[in-house]
Amino acid sequence: KKINDIILKANKIMLTTHENPDGDGLGSECGIYYHLIEMGKDVKILNYSDLPNQYQFLNTDNIFETFNINKHEEWMMDIDLLIVFDVGDFSRTRTVADFVTKNKIEVLNIDHHPHPENHNFSYNCVDLKAAATGCMVYDYLKINRVKPINKKSLEGIYTAVMTDTGSFKYSNTS
Repeated sequence: KKINDIILKANKIMLTTHENPDGDGLGSECGIYYHLIEMGKDVKILNYSDLPNQYQFLNTDNIFETFNINKHEEWMMDIDLLIVFDVGDFSRTRTVADFVTKNKIEVLNIDHHPHPENHNFSYNCVDLKAAATGCMVYDYLKINRVKPINKKSLEGIYTAVMTDTGSFKYSNTS
């Protein structure tokens, strides 16, 4: 509910994950991206690193962009919220963190990893027992959606969970 309240207040939202992104970070971004679009939010996924080839199947709508200050600065100047996924340490977003910190943009962290006590997150949603950040995104959508979760969001969530659980083999997989 608290995450939903934070999201409801924001109109322009940026999503990001750590450098050299993996399936959990990318799938989590994808999972929530389509939900935010349905809510009428102005949203972009801007990552420090390029989208790895093995995850191109998530990008059928060209939703993933590589952060470039010259290209994105104007759009970013009035964002209300950055949601960062699967990042134990905010500095792992590199130049994205620099821009967000410099411009005092609110940051919502959604993660299943421990993080440093001294962090730059305005809001911190961490569940160390979650098998993947994608599990947390799924729980959020399950609780806060009236309509069923759309297929593209579910493909992202499945990618997140499948890749972070070793194809559902790790002991923390439920």
